[in-house]
Amino acid sequence: MPDSIKIVASVIATGVALIAYVPYLLDMFRGKNQPHLYTWISIFLITAVVAWLQVVGGAGVGAIPTICGVVVDAVILFYCFRFGTKDIVFMDKVCLAISVVGVAAYAILHNRPVISLAIVTAAEIISFIPTFRKTHNDPYSESLPSYYLLMLKLILILVALEAYNLLTVSYSVLWLAVFIVFLGFTYSWRAKSRQKPHSPTNNTLPI
Repeated sequence: MPDSIKIVASVIATGVALIAYVPYLLDMFRGKNQPHLYTWISIFLITAVVAWLQVVGGAGVGAIPTICGVVVDAVILFYCFRFGTKDIVFMDKVCLAISVVGVAAYAILHNRPVISLAIVTAAEIISFIPTFRKTHNDPYSESLPSYYLLMLKLILILVALEAYNLLTVSYSVLWLAVFIVFLGFTYSWRAKSRQKPHSPTNNTLPI
């Protein structure tokens, strides 16, 4: 694929990622959105590791959207301490612990990048469990259009990659699968629920 197409795809993916988070941040400042502190700690740490692994794996311009995502994650994490939800259960703590273990495993196995990526990706997916939990309890507590934008970003990242291997491809593919499953369950839960839509609380987005 021509380099120019990959560069354009990377630029568009970065723009889509930023656009996807704008309404999320605005709702957070307005008090309509209460992000989960534990989940965002996990997302920030693991996305930073994944961004580094993509660079090491030769992703080239395809890694730029992920790197920008780390910066956005840092901003959201910072404001989580002020606007974050108080709805924290024991399982959330377990998920955070697993994520931290995943990052620690990367530090130990940094000379085995494929194994490291598998561990940190699994840890981040586990960190998404709190979002499944609270969305099951309240199917209208997530703004689903943001997920479609993030899926578009992941597809564009795949197009922009300069090298295709486990280090560069697996992260985006796995999250596309997670989002598809999550959206399917959410629409199913909404169909079974008679409650009316209301302002989302505790939205949680990865990458």
